[in-house]
Amino acid sequence: MKKGIKKIVVLGLLAVFAAGCSLPSIAAAEIRFGILPRLSTMEMTSMFTPLADYLTKETGEKVSLVIPNDFDTFKSMAKAGQMDLLFANSIVYIQLKRDMPAIAPLALAAEAKAGTRFRGIIITRKDSGIEKLQDLKGKKLIFVDKDSAAGYIFQMLLLSKAGLVVQKDFITLPFAKKHDSVTLAVFNKAADAGGIREDDLDKMKERVDISQLRIVGYSDFFPNWPMFAASGLGREAAEKIKNALLRLKPNDPRAEQILGSAKLAGFTTIADSDYDQLRKAAKLAGAF
Repeated sequence: MKKGIKKIVVLGLLAVFAAGCSLPSIAAAEIRFGILPRLSTMEMTSMFTPLADYLTKETGEKVSLVIPNDFDTFKSMAKAGQMDLLFANSIVYIQLKRDMPAIAPLALAAEAKAGTRFRGIIITRKDSGIEKLQDLKGKKLIFVDKDSAAGYIFQMLLLSKAGLVVQKDFITLPFAKKHDSVTLAVFNKAADAGGIREDDLDKMKERVDISQLRIVGYSDFFPNWPMFAASGLGREAAEKIKNALLRLKPNDPRAEQILGSAKLAGFTTIADSDYDQLRKAAKLAGAF
């Protein structure tokens, strides 16, 4: 009886050993790729899945998209270490860098039209009677989020430069959370005007008649979205991702295939000091 039991145990151990030998010696890790949700989850997933697939192939590690519900959730998850690779607007980046000094910028996104810089706009309906920024005094304005670079912060600076006192010269409606929601609110006359990222207006042409909208102001240009690594991402993985991103050069057909859906043209080199001027601007707007 004892011999029989011993034989079963030995055979069991051999089976486990054999199964173990058929597995990779080191299981592939998962890289959680968090993206700031300026559009709906469905849109952001569609836009960035090709890039996640590309990074998976280039690094040999599974890169999985993480699309938080809103800006606050994105920042909370970043601080909790729930994302390894992050892509966010420049305001959120400098805020996280302030609170998490260990995060490291890897590459700067370039777009087909704006290149490595972007700006915000203020839109209104053509039948609103609003033709210039000063006409916004006393009006109802809507924006994306308090941490939205081109959907709030840039516009606050723009309005301030136009002579408006942002705390009292107009009514700020509750944040819409998405750029498309701002456009819809203005189009449907729920707001007199709204602030969005410049290139997000054209994306709405299949949902609303944008010919009925007018741009009444453009903000200054600021550095585009950075791709950056959280402290939990290993140095080797971060370097692989950085090199993979920098191989996606603007005007390269391969970059267009991988980044076209995300409305990006490629990536270029970046340094944290590139955002020093933005830090000064954000302080003026009370965002830093």
